[in-house]
Amino acid sequence: MSALQELFQELSKLQPATLTVVTAVVGATGAVIVAVVTGVITKFVVGARDRQDREVEWRKHAIELTKLDLDRKLKTRAPTDTRPLRPSILDFLANYRDLQDLDKASPRDLYATILAMRIKKQTTTTPEPSPKEPPAATEYED
Repeated sequence: MSALQELFQELSKLQPATLTVVTAVVGATGAVIVAVVTGVITKFVVGARDRQDREVEWRKHAIELTKLDLDRKLKTRAPTDTRPLRPSILDFLANYRDLQDLDKASPRDLYATILAMRIKKQTTTTPEPSPKEPPAATEYED
């Protein structure tokens, strides 16, 4: 005999009142198990969607910051300045990275990191490259 058949034989020997209680307990236990499984699955699905939403928002904000930065560069640039501008894609990637870092660090920590590691100090004795000469690779930082 199979285990399931043995279980049914044992249940058939129970009093109707006892069988009703067993049925209610099994039904309640099943409902609790389903609720827990549904909660765990929902947490992962909603968490993945939240991460995607954050990524979309970071991209939008990074694009807007890049536009503002390019506009600022163009407005504050001297008309006689012939040095090439830093490519906007580098600014976008830096802004995007910084926005992602805000997910893990406080704004104060991010600001300190940017000041300490990412801002290149400008020297006034650096000669300007000629317009035909491409910029050095070290001119661009993250």
